[in-house]
Amino acid sequence: MPRFLLAALAWAVWIGVLCLTPSDAIPSWEWADLLSVDKMVHAVMFGVLTALLARGLRDRKGNERPDLQLLFLAGAASVGYGGLMELLQGIPGMGRQGDWVDMTANTVGAVLGIFWTRRRWNRQRHTIHA
Repeated sequence: MPRFLLAALAWAVWIGVLCLTPSDAIPSWEWADLLSVDKMVHAVMFGVLTALLARGLRDRKGNERPDLQLLFLAGAASVGYGGLMELLQGIPGMGRQGDWVDMTANTVGAVLGIFWTRRRWNRQRHTIHA
């Protein structure tokens, strides 16, 4: 398994731990609420997941899929995983609650991860061919 797929898997497990830990066990800071840091954290978590998945899919042996298709698959998987986390948070007794705004932040992060990864890959391609 390519190392970036392993990294994506580890990152997904970390996201799961963070998203499914009861909210009263997570420290909170009043200044963070003022800045809405929570939504930025969601966006970063799922942006990183998308980038790691895309790179891992691209590095797989025998991969012949075009980069845009890989980016779409990685983004879709990240958004789906974000949705799953929000659904699981809504299960009674989890000590959490699902939130559409968090899901929106997850999706925005995944989309930004797609754009960032595509830009990076394009820059690498131009550097190699220059």
